[in-house]
Amino acid sequence: EVQFQPVMDIHSGEIAEAEALMRWNHLQRGVVPPEEFVPLAERTGLIERLGRLAFEQAAAQTRQWLTEMPLDEDFFVSVNLSPAQLATETLLSDMRALVSENRQVASHMKLEITEGQVMSNPEHSAYMLSALKAMGLRLALDDFGTGHSSLSYLHRFPVDTIKIPAPFVRMGDDTGMAHTQVPIIRSIISLATELDLLVIAEGVETLEEIERLQQLNCHFAQGFAFGASVSGAELGKKLAAQMGR
Repeated sequence: EVQFQPVMDIHSGEIAEAEALMRWNHLQRGVVPPEEFVPLAERTGLIERLGRLAFEQAAAQTRQWLTEMPLDEDFFVSVNLSPAQLATETLLSDMRALVSENRQVASHMKLEITEGQVMSNPEHSAYMLSALKAMGLRLALDDFGTGHSSLSYLHRFPVDTIKIPAPFVRMGDDTGMAHTQVPIIRSIISLATELDLLVIAEGVETLEEIERLQQLNCHFAQGFAFGASVSGAELGKKLAAQMGR
């Protein structure tokens, strides 16, 4: 099933977007984490069906929200693409079919692809991303700064959003990069501003991290500091309350 993690505007305190996250609640094992079942789906050839299910459920929930409240035109629901999905020949035809079935919500959907994914075959990725963008979908580049990308390629990927990965955001970790975190975040935000891209910081867990991101002029963030992912119904209640309905 799909749950939703809010993306917060950390200056206004409002929900700005949401990310759809697949969760497997196994009858015997309980909650199985994505790092276990996603590789399993890739090995067994089920990742395309799983990805389609994620998009369908996220689109259905977005459609329901649209019937219940006037979502802001800049409110997007992100769905992750796996490396196997981006490489498959059927992705574009599948997405065209899904978009045609969900035209009213397609303008609120965003696909997330990791930097490592696109740089594994940048020419193919540029073609695929341009085709997805032409369908009216928004695109986010996840784990920015970890995929060994050449900045010369960045302008060829028609993304709308770049996401700062959690290791760059977290304070007091043991990665040995604490002294470089602020310059890295500041550089990413500066680059995104020059390219007119949205920036979202991921993995935010503490008030101190929120305050540091505010000082660095980062406007959007997501993570456990804002609570765990919730059902579509629960996030819908929060959105309705935010709009005063």
